[in-house]
Amino acid sequence: MAERFNIPSATKAGKVWLALSLLVLGACTSVSQMQQRYEAGDHTQLKKIATIAARADYPYATRRNAARVLGEIGNPEVVPVLVSILGEFDQRTTLKSEALTALGRIGDPRAVSGIGRLLDRSLSDTNEELRMAAMPVLGMLGGTEAATILVNALAYYDVVMIHSESRIQRGVFSGDEQSIRDLQDSLRTPGRAGRGGDLSGYGSGAFGTPSGMFGSEMAGPVERRVDTTPEERALAHNSLVQVGEPALPIIQEHMAKRQTTITLRNELVEILVKIRGEEPAATTPTVGD
Repeated sequence: MAERFNIPSATKAGKVWLALSLLVLGACTSVSQMQQRYEAGDHTQLKKIATIAARADYPYATRRNAARVLGEIGNPEVVPVLVSILGEFDQRTTLKSEALTALGRIGDPRAVSGIGRLLDRSLSDTNEELRMAAMPVLGMLGGTEAATILVNALAYYDVVMIHSESRIQRGVFSGDEQSIRDLQDSLRTPGRAGRGGDLSGYGSGAFGTPSGMFGSEMAGPVERRVDTTPEERALAHNSLVQVGEPALPIIQEHMAKRQTTITLRNELVEILVKIRGEEPAATTPTVGD
């Protein structure tokens, strides 16, 4: 008897799923139709597409499609809508990634602050894919604010890589596992850096000051499931070069006023050279070269 009752239930569930799938497909199709009407001259469609992208009660895939279309249209009027998507608490990332791509296509620097806040939140959520999507967009948008965020990013990644390289599995001499626990505690506590000294001068937020690394309040660095730091650092480096001349005074001020490692200072000098179009300084050949 149980099986006889389960069959209609399964059939009903299947029909509901099919109806929902058709609804989503129809909504995605309607967004594409709205885009076609806009491109044909009906500019009232822009507001309709922006409304779909902004409203959380629309299907997620439909909103993602609407965000993509807004980027393809390229009208800067929708920048606030796309920035608002970056601030949503939904843990899914594909809609935010689509909004980032759209903001890069539109090229309006008003989006920079919202991207900085997204980067701060992503450190707590370990959303490395969002950070990797955001870095190139900052390079496209350019300006001094984007340069500041990218310099802060390089300083942050420099510290993270130092911490990663200094981690040990057991006490070096005693073999006591307490050593690694002490080191981990020092990395979580603002202003402490184990054997590396006080790193509070590298930036903000994660290293003891009230504001976040990229411009808003945040917690300290978190453990990462996958270490994408080298890739993220390379993206920040290239994006800062892309910003160009507006980045020069930001980099120079950072080097003059902030404590930096030799590695970070050399990297910033390299970026200055690239932006200015200068020839890199010749290195002294080593024996055997």
